[in-house]
Amino acid sequence: MVDPVKTMTLPEFLTEPQINAALRLYEIHGMDAVPQIQAQVIEPNMVTINAKLGQENDARYLAYAVLYVLSTAHDASKGN
Repeated sequence: MVDPVKTMTLPEFLTEPQINAALRLYEIHGMDAVPQIQAQVIEPNMVTINAKLGQENDARYLAYAVLYVLSTAHDASKGN
């Protein structure tokens, strides 16, 4: 049996300063921000992130997830 997909919000695994740092990187790099978010926000905090989420996580996947949330929020704020 396959486990159901776990959903999460950014504040469940990132602090407000970390979210703001990811947002700044998104504003600078746009949809190409994944490597920067991974290296500067996710990877330095993996131990804490894994503890908060209760499992081992892939830093690249989380960086893509963060970018997705930021781009979706950005599109919604623009009325797209």
